[in-house]
Amino acid sequence: MTSFAHEEVARAKVLIDLGRIEAAQAKLGAVLAGEPDNADALMLMGYAWFRTGEYEKSIGYSAAALAAFPDYQSALRVLALAEQELAHLTEHDPAERQRHYDRALAAATRSAELDPEYVENLRLLAGVQSVTDPAAALATIDRAIQIDPDHADLHRVRGSILRRGGSSAADAEAALREALRLQPEHVDATQELALLDLDRGDWEAGERGLRLVAQWDPSRADFVRATLAAVDEQAESLVRPESASPYMPAPPEVRYLPETPRSNWRIWVSLVFGAFLVLRLIFAAAGSNPETEPSRRSPTHQVPTDRFPGHIPTPYFPPTPRPWPSGFPPTLHPWPSGFPRPGLTPPRPPVQPPPRTVPPRVP
Repeated sequence: MTSFAHEEVARAKVLIDLGRIEAAQAKLGAVLAGEPDNADALMLMGYAWFRTGEYEKSIGYSAAALAAFPDYQSALRVLALAEQELAHLTEHDPAERQRHYDRALAAATRSAELDPEYVENLRLLAGVQSVTDPAAALATIDRAIQIDPDHADLHRVRGSILRRGGSSAADAEAALREALRLQPEHVDATQELALLDLDRGDWEAGERGLRLVAQWDPSRADFVRATLAAVDEQAESLVRPESASPYMPAPPEVRYLPETPRSNWRIWVSLVFGAFLVLRLIFAAAGSNPETEPSRRSPTHQVPTDRFPGHIPTPYFPPTPRPWPSGFPPTLHPWPSGFPRPGLTPPRPPVQPPPRTVPPRVP
């Protein structure tokens, strides 16, 4: 490999790690144009196509790299990953799925045989074995953890194997928690822990974990949305009345609802009676006049009325005005000024005219 090809392959690897797949493919294409049998360029080109989801092209470049260098472990790992993804995509065809799975297992096993102490080879082999043989996968990943106990992804793979194999949920959670302790923002471990919470029925924790996964890795947003939609649909089917068996009685919270029409009629009657009583008290208070309404209290000691005239005040009777003389009832209009009021001022005697003197008659 020339120095130019070596530098371009190194730059292409950095670009792939940064997610700039097209730029990496352009550099690798320039290298392969001059060196068609460059195993490193072929392997990286296969990995670039794997990152874009073009698994058939990834398998083609990986196989070309293995043709140039049969024991190339990196090319074997890329080939195993691509075959494994195709096995997942062809689940509707059991024969095709088995064919891809056998190729993936063969490539992963060969890479682990070439370097059994390299934990990446063991991690990939455990992932492929977990599909049909969880016990063998667990033994492989435990051997990898013994080699590198501080490798966070190894604990993640162990937790995933335990969860998918139906083993103890506590052991799976412990492995995933250990992965997150070693790498707090491990996206795969967070996703596996969220799926474990969903499996156990803790939908709130599972939803929170999946939303965190989508926040850390936006490329998984579609997976998160699809999973949450399936969880919501399952939750609705569980609470939907028609989903219950017709031979089972409805749960108590459905048969005895607190807001039924017959359960609150006493409250309405009490409210109507209370409102009627309040309105009656208001109208009674508005129609009464304390100044004109006679008092209902009576004196403790009754005093005969023949002892005291009615117009003389007593300790028990307030003074009353004397009545007008009979024949002169009080008038509503004021008496004109300058005229005596009848019955109060005695009339004056008539003025007698002076006696007229008659002059004596002269005889």
